[in-house]
Amino acid sequence: MKRLALTLLVCAALLRADSTAQDSRSMPDSTLAPFYHGVASGDPLTDRVILWTRLTLEYPEPSATLTWRVATDTLFKNVVRSGVTTTNADRDYTVKVDADGLQPNTWYYYQFEYNGARSLIGRTRTLPQGNTERLRLAVVSCADYQNGYYHAYRDLALRNSVDAVLHLGDYIYEYPASSLLVDRNHQPSHEIITLQDYRLRHSLYRLDKDLRLLHQQLPMIAVWDDHETANNAWKDGAQNHQPDTEGSWEDRKRAGKQAYVEWMPIRENATAVDEIYRQFVFGNLLSLYMLDTRLEGRSQQVANNSPELNDPNRTIIGPQQFDWLTSNIRQDSARWIALGQQVMMAPLTAFGQVLNTDQWDGYPVQRQRLYDSLLLYQKNNLIVLTGDIHTAWANDLPLTGYNPTTGDNAIGVEFIATSITSSKASVPGGPALVQSLNPHVKFVDLTRYGYFILDLTRDRAQAEFVFVNDVKSASYTVDVGPAWATVHGSRRLSASVLSVPPPYPPLAPLSSGSVSVRRIGGDIVNLVATPNPFAQQVVLQFALLQSASVSVEISDANGRLWQQRLLDRLPAGIHHAHFDATGWPAGQYLATLRTSHGHISARLVRIGTP
Repeated sequence: MKRLALTLLVCAALLRADSTAQDSRSMPDSTLAPFYHGVASGDPLTDRVILWTRLTLEYPEPSATLTWRVATDTLFKNVVRSGVTTTNADRDYTVKVDADGLQPNTWYYYQFEYNGARSLIGRTRTLPQGNTERLRLAVVSCADYQNGYYHAYRDLALRNSVDAVLHLGDYIYEYPASSLLVDRNHQPSHEIITLQDYRLRHSLYRLDKDLRLLHQQLPMIAVWDDHETANNAWKDGAQNHQPDTEGSWEDRKRAGKQAYVEWMPIRENATAVDEIYRQFVFGNLLSLYMLDTRLEGRSQQVANNSPELNDPNRTIIGPQQFDWLTSNIRQDSARWIALGQQVMMAPLTAFGQVLNTDQWDGYPVQRQRLYDSLLLYQKNNLIVLTGDIHTAWANDLPLTGYNPTTGDNAIGVEFIATSITSSKASVPGGPALVQSLNPHVKFVDLTRYGYFILDLTRDRAQAEFVFVNDVKSASYTVDVGPAWATVHGSRRLSASVLSVPPPYPPLAPLSSGSVSVRRIGGDIVNLVATPNPFAQQVVLQFALLQSASVSVEISDANGRLWQQRLLDRLPAGIHHAHFDATGWPAGQYLATLRTSHGHISARLVRIGTP
């Protein structure tokens, strides 16, 4: 039986149909309607947490009202909080609730409901308060959808051995479809630039069942890196942005930020929506500072032989963020201080030459100022958590006079998460050469994919690396280890042994068995409509779970037909058709897509002049 999932988007100019065979992991699951993108939670505090979902309407209305509830059990016999919330097209029908009035250090289950249909049950927890003896955080980054399957996300969710997930960026990628895997191509197929492009790309990623599972089971604390906008971004531009052909960088950056804030379970800053640097306090054990080294205050990258490299005015986090960070660290009394950020802080050189000026090596003056502040404030338990480089590392952070044998004269340690799927460059000489040229590097793995678990006690902070053997195949195995640790007050790394995690509460139900299943439009399932209203161009994007021919009709409120097209014999997968709305009067329109097994419609609004 053929089933159709529709995504309606505003974007390009001329009609065409882009066809892509798609991995079944990202096909819409009709049992989840109207919550196809699942649920998520994030930015936990001691008394509250952000709850997220996205509502897919059969006939999108100006606004929609949902209910939500939070309980201490999966049967919702002990509901502790509940409420009503609304969403609309301005937010791409994403939903956020800041569920407050919760108890510290407590696991909860939550669920949304719309018109009798219930979402998956999500699981989340609040931060501890006061004396805290142990904490386990998973650290992930760099998940290029096209480059492989999200096995690491799935393993992490089902392992059920951490309190929260830290995502250090490159959650999505901006690149066009590249056919790295035949069944995991980007949509839209072009490089994403506009708000509608970024929204659609987030939608594609969030339909992946392994990422959906991760968000369902664990709260996430996230920051963006560059690919949420464009490669090697800085405050006023990016390597992968060409103003002559791609328009204003400020417009593109604003679009990428807006889509990220809409689609991620992140608490929005009431005074500065696009600022994402923030602090999380895990009792008296850990203060976690999530930084923005990419878009907030970064100066443009320069060559490694540029005289500007040591310009004291060049920054990677900007003066405002730097002052916020150092002033908070100065008065911080937590046992451990962690910086969750994007790019490698430890030096990486070859024969005295900096290898990558996109990293902190490209901003040595501000790095030294940070180190000087830590020394001045006598902070001896610094942990830097990093993503970006697609490989796994454990580094001492050396000061002048560093002794690689003893670890003396290090300011702290750095753990770097390998990529979930993103590609890796070949390194001649491998780990042995890297470590011989950079003796502060205590461990490096240049080939495997996965994540690491940060296990914290009052005596030590330890990274336990978890690797999956293959991201190109649907099957995989997992290898756990090695472990590297820093002892309280030592400011250096040593090899360690894997820890035994404490018991964790049951996962939320993995299937949709607890969900009210709804069949919408026969065998046709409406998925997304954004943005709406539209101005000049319209894109109808849809997914076929089996091969079918699709007719598309767009008519106005009086029944006049403005566009009609037949997209013949499309394969299973995600497709989109582009229409130019030139000459259409402002007003309401009805877009209808039909197969031989049913049809679905969505209301659109045209604004502006014909």
